[in-house]
Amino acid sequence: MGFGGRLVAGMMGILVLVFSRRAESAAEPPAHFLYQGTHECYFQSNGSEAGSGPPSPPRVRFLERHFYDRQEYLRFDSDRGECEAVTTLGEPIAQYWNSQKEILEYKQSEGDSFCRHNYGILEPFARERKVQPLVEITPSENSPNILLICTVDSFFPSKIKITWFRNGKEEDESQVFTTDLIRNGDWTFQIALMLEVQPERGDVYACQVEHASFPEPISVHWEPQSDSAKNKLWTGVAGFVLGLVFLAPGLILYLRNKKGHVIPQPPVALMD
Repeated sequence: MGFGGRLVAGMMGILVLVFSRRAESAAEPPAHFLYQGTHECYFQSNGSEAGSGPPSPPRVRFLERHFYDRQEYLRFDSDRGECEAVTTLGEPIAQYWNSQKEILEYKQSEGDSFCRHNYGILEPFARERKVQPLVEITPSENSPNILLICTVDSFFPSKIKITWFRNGKEEDESQVFTTDLIRNGDWTFQIALMLEVQPERGDVYACQVEHASFPEPISVHWEPQSDSAKNKLWTGVAGFVLGLVFLAPGLILYLRNKKGHVIPQPPVALMD
């Protein structure tokens, strides 16, 4: 029997033994169970600067993880070079795998055969893909202060720098609150930065965004509406409403008179 056959036979024997023991110890064995396995690749830059030639391949970390009913119980980590039991369910399997040199060498090699192979296929696409973020400032009144929310949405890659400014001066970071980076599920991200302010007349707030998709940083501005502007707006609204109030009776009277008015007809000549 080759290595692959011994590996499969060993895995099946251990799993049958483990699940049999669990079934014997349980009063009522589960009607069904869910087993999952994942192969994960993590790439990290090796720190070398990109020159005129192709970039150096990154350092690779390979993780093989096993789950039973959505709980991880066993993993292999290429950085450790051995298997690790996350729960007691994985202890016998981890002990067996770690005792087999061929199994550990095979799993360690997957960092190259699986991770580096797919990196060479996907890296050019990921490196060249750039999606410009949509930036918007939304004020939320929270008397006596105003909460300014700078929403930055639908951007790729995930690396981004967002800064709040007031009248051209950067705001203190202690006054800025940020959400976690959120994955939209379509290879884009979103994030929001919030700033609580007490705006004064003439203040100009700006949310500046630096991203790989922009040749230079872009800014979105927000200015508090002055009291005079608010008064003019309300004066205009009030005048419009009063105009409708005075115009309505005259319009109704005109329509009524027009409905009851008899239009004279031209005389008709009678023939003898």
